[in-house]
Amino acid sequence: MSQTEQLHQKAASEYEAGNLDEALKIYQQLILANPTDEVALSCVMDIYLEKDDKFNYYLSRANVNISQNKLEYAINDTKKALELDIDNIEARRKLARLYKVDNKPLKAIDEFLKLLEINSKENDAYFELVELYMKEDSIESAISIAKRGLGEFPDDANIKNMLAQLYFKANDFKEALNVVEDEFLKIKILLQDEQNESANELLNKYNPDNLSEEQRRSYYVLKAQYLYNTKKFTEALEIIDKFTKIAPPNPISFQMRALIYEELNDEFNAHVNWGFCFKLQNKFDDAIVEFNNAYRIKQDNKTVLIELANLYMQNEERFVAMEFWEKVYAKDKDEHAREILAEFYYSEGNFDKAEQFGKTVERKEENYTGLIDKIMGFFFKEK
Repeated sequence: MSQTEQLHQKAASEYEAGNLDEALKIYQQLILANPTDEVALSCVMDIYLEKDDKFNYYLSRANVNISQNKLEYAINDTKKALELDIDNIEARRKLARLYKVDNKPLKAIDEFLKLLEINSKENDAYFELVELYMKEDSIESAISIAKRGLGEFPDDANIKNMLAQLYFKANDFKEALNVVEDEFLKIKILLQDEQNESANELLNKYNPDNLSEEQRRSYYVLKAQYLYNTKKFTEALEIIDKFTKIAPPNPISFQMRALIYEELNDEFNAHVNWGFCFKLQNKFDDAIVEFNNAYRIKQDNKTVLIELANLYMQNEERFVAMEFWEKVYAKDKDEHAREILAEFYYSEGNFDKAEQFGKTVERKEENYTGLIDKIMGFFFKEK
């Protein structure tokens, strides 16, 4: 018997013996270990009902409904609890987060603001409000609440960096630099403000080999931006290559390459890199446009042909995709292209084309025609 099962058994025994407080402690211990333990959640609700503790009964019933993904019921139960204790922090926080999860941002904002009225030291509420305001594209409100949070927690580095990020997004680099604590974020702001040498001075303090992988990725991105800003494009491309070796495929590296190639007047590589950037952002129509622009410049580039073939397939433009797969195959008899073409034309009933690409086709219709000829000959033979 597992420890969880033993605790459930012990809690049930205490409950049956009428030791409600002891049973409640054990069930709460179980919920702490597994917040989705429906048996424990339901038993807690039943215990509060027996104790005639309506406030905690409604909150615990809300928890049961949350575990069953019944968010509207959970919201209603939490509101009933608040009717009994309007200034309860736990209930107010729960209601705010329920509205947030239920995709009701304006109601969530209202509840978080009420929470801060009750207790201005609710640190997490400032971060959650900023997140909600940003989703509503209300950067001024986000800045205002972050400043309010900093007033309550003047030494909190996380709030300072959050506020710096907000100022950065608002293009207020001076204010961002006044509050920022994180040095890599400071470098990013300096580069955006074209204080390139000040940024590089900070970058030169670091040896990328001594940084964590995450820090190293940030370092390479910032270094590449510095080199781009100072028009050292070849060096910037070398740094981006270092970045891509330690980072999963992402739009940043392709975007940076595209911008550099634009500065170098290399239209082909600019279009190719914009294509990959948009593809990774799931902007497939934009990616098709960019790869087509590259194709018009170099019509025999295999990478571009394959990307267009795959993108058109994803867009369910199968015949256009096959035109590009045929171009791929014509270039160097690519085996993967051959297999795709053979299966496609076979599925379309174009057996001549399927055989052209190596598909073995059993011509059943020819056997059928021969059989008909024999039958017709039998009936119409001379007597």
